[in-house]
This record gives sequence, structure tokens and C-alpha cells, in this order.
Amino acid sequence: MSRLSPSQLQAALDSLTKANNRAQLAREKIMEHCQAVYGVEPGDIDNDAFIDACDGANGQSAGMSVEDFDKSMRDAMEMNGISMPEQ
Repeated sequence: MSRLSPSQLQAALDSLTKANNRAQLAREKIMEHCQAVYGVEPGDIDNDAFIDACDGANGQSAGMSVEDFDKSMRDAMEMNGISMPEQ
């Protein structure tokens, strides 16, 4: 275990706050996109592929491509018996 100096701790706290705020803004944009395109959000359909890859469910996130995201949404919707909304 290592102890941080007060300035190191403050820097870490500031960094965490900024990262969390950036993540929240990105999450809001993604959820708005999901509602517009799919009519549901990843959490509504238990899209574990997205949650694990991008939303930090397993600690650090590996990320995913747009194509993988779309496939994961469509697959999770299908597993839940949900059809794509009419565009």
C-alpha cells in the first residue's frame, strides 16, 4: 500500500472527477442514440457485451467498434423478443 501526498491525492481526486464527468456525458450521448435508433438502452435489454466492453462492469474497459456495438444491440434485442423500431 502506498500513501499519497496531499497534492498527489488532490490530483488523483481531480482526475477521477474529470474522468467521471466525461464518462457521464459520453454515456448520455450513447443512451440518446440508442433510444433514437433502437428504442431501448443497453441496460433495458441486458446488453452485457456493451456493458462489459465499454461501461466498466469488469473494471477496465476494452472498448468496442461501432459495428460490434450495433450487433450487440441487435442481438440483445432479438434475445429479448424486441424488434427494431420503424425508421
